[in-house]
Amino acid sequence: METAAPPAAPPPPLPISRALLVGAAGIALPMLLHAVLLPVWGGGTAPLFAVFILSLLPATGVAFFCAGTSVLRIGYAMCIVVGAAFLSLSLHEARIFGAVPSLDAAAAPSRPAAAGFLLPHAAPRADLAREVDVTVTLPRRDMRGRSIGSMTLRGRFTVVPVVGQDWTPAQPVPVVAVLDHGPDGVVHAVQSAPWDAGRGVLRLLPEPLRDHGVQEALRDAGWTAAPHIVAGRWVADPRWARLDAARPLLWLFTAALLGLALVILSRHPWIVARLDPALEGAGASMGREILLGIAALTLPSILALGMRHAEVDGGIAFLAIGFALVPSLMITIGASRAATPIGVTIAGVILIVTLPMAMVARGAGPNGDLPSLAGARWADVQEAMIVLGVGWLVWAVLVIVGRLLDRRGGAGASR
Repeated sequence: METAAPPAAPPPPLPISRALLVGAAGIALPMLLHAVLLPVWGGGTAPLFAVFILSLLPATGVAFFCAGTSVLRIGYAMCIVVGAAFLSLSLHEARIFGAVPSLDAAAAPSRPAAAGFLLPHAAPRADLAREVDVTVTLPRRDMRGRSIGSMTLRGRFTVVPVVGQDWTPAQPVPVVAVLDHGPDGVVHAVQSAPWDAGRGVLRLLPEPLRDHGVQEALRDAGWTAAPHIVAGRWVADPRWARLDAARPLLWLFTAALLGLALVILSRHPWIVARLDPALEGAGASMGREILLGIAALTLPSILALGMRHAEVDGGIAFLAIGFALVPSLMITIGASRAATPIGVTIAGVILIVTLPMAMVARGAGPNGDLPSLAGARWADVQEAMIVLGVGWLVWAVLVIVGRLLDRRGGAGASR
């Protein structure tokens, strides 16, 4: 008489400290690579974007490592890791990393990767300050490079040369300190720069409107810009100012790491024994299926709304949504029942794909131009919440219809 083999022992729990360390590395990798290479290659360049996309491959591998074999956990982990990477692209001025060397102002343009400079032998010449009103018209292109119109930017800047004591107007200007008086010509309250108390500049990353303002100010004054001129903010200490500028990025990283920590903690055997049967078992309730679908709809939709308000390029926004849709589909597929009619499943997939796209493209013109959100951001958020709520309602209706059709099919088969 053969005896049944004893059940296989469950795999040992993943050490939380090691999982968090790997998770932190996966979240930080795309952010750090993009931040370090942005001052060197410039924003919007193909090599920079290619490196960023390639860095998402090990990041998604980290999501699989931290989530284990559960489809739902993998979906949540991928939403967190990939979503945080794409949201970080909108934090342009926070992406300032690198060393802060102490040197002469004339040597600053030769250090493109530096976050800022301590300039002990230079100072801003407030007596030579130039205030300029700038208008720039830039072409807009789709991902294939085709022209889809133009956009006009307006701004007002104060530009001050930062030079040594022996500098003369005949010499190139290596560093300028810039004050931004607000977008679209609206003059906001700007505190006087601490010209006397400052010790150096914190680099400002390339931006078309500001760069044009610097060029116009130098041209009006009859000065020559040094090759790779440094534009920055005059600050008391660039080293501390660098950390202060990176604070939004640090908050995003912390929030993503906390979310990933919840996914890792949900793999604890005590939680698995109580949570997984309710979420992934064959007898999962209709309410659970609705809630999981709502989570799958909400994650890419919030990402889409954030990119819309950050005014991220449309091509990058839709690519980011495409990445976010993969884990969302994994979540809904993992939550659906095998007996769900195929028509209902297809309708649910269409809903999950189209809702984030609609969140980004609301109010777009014939050429794909998105409306300006100046003065209307809160109204846009309210409208987005209505669109998201309608999506939740449609998903709930689909789940209920699927259950009813499943019961009707089961009743018909039993006759």
